[in-house]
Amino acid sequence: MDTTNSLTKYLPILFLILSCNNSLNKDEKTNIGSIPDNYITNPRITISKKDIVSLKTSANFLEKNESEDTRLIGSVIADFYNDFGEHTSILYSDSAIINEIDNSFHAYGNVKVCSDSGFVLTTQTIYWDRNYDKVISEDSVRFTTEKNDTLYGIGFESDIDLSNWKILKPTGVTYRMN
Repeated sequence: MDTTNSLTKYLPILFLILSCNNSLNKDEKTNIGSIPDNYITNPRITISKKDIVSLKTSANFLEKNESEDTRLIGSVIADFYNDFGEHTSILYSDSAIINEIDNSFHAYGNVKVCSDSGFVLTTQTIYWDRNYDKVISEDSVRFTTEKNDTLYGIGFESDIDLSNWKILKPTGVTYRMN
């Protein structure tokens, strides 16, 4: 009778201990799963095409999980180069994703692209297709020319130096007197 009494007394405590351990293990697994495989501070990435630099980028942080695209987070800066390796433009954004298969580049949040020739594009998202050397946005855009003409619209497509551009659904203002 004493053995049954002892077992009855300690069984609830044992059950409580085991259930606490199981819930802790679940929380630990959840936290471990959210940590990226690779985490780098102040990364610098260069993308080349036939030994000619196409893109140099930096950010505050890089996160990379196996079989996922590379994520750049915080103060992303991307310098773009033409087929001759000459600098053409610079991009600023809050974050970006680099697809390692085709080396395409998506920038997100407060995106600003400034060409060396004086064109400025601002939007919330932009995509750089490396194979076609085109930048594309499907968001609202503001585009300012080197002569301070400002155009607004939804949707944008251009070469990387912003010299051959197209705005879909445009509106705008010019201050030139001709």
